[in-house]
Amino acid sequence: MGDRKRHIREHFPDQVDRIDHLMAQNPEFLSLCEDYDACVNALHYWAHANGPEAEKRVIEYHTLINELEEEISQYLVVIKPRPPE
Repeated sequence: MGDRKRHIREHFPDQVDRIDHLMAQNPEFLSLCEDYDACVNALHYWAHANGPEAEKRVIEYHTLINELEEEISQYLVVIKPRPPE
């Protein structure tokens, strides 16, 4: 599986198979997962950074992560994966 998009799998551990399936089938969902992973990585960076910008960035990335989690949750409930061919 590798480390790519691991944060979304960690956040929804009971949905890993569904997440992998949707990422393989749905480019929009894949993009959301990639954005989520990038935001979590950025949050980790800014949480350990020093300087006047760090606190502001941490708040911004927390907000983005929460919004992406909500959007991803909606996909997991609403979008039905296509059956395998």
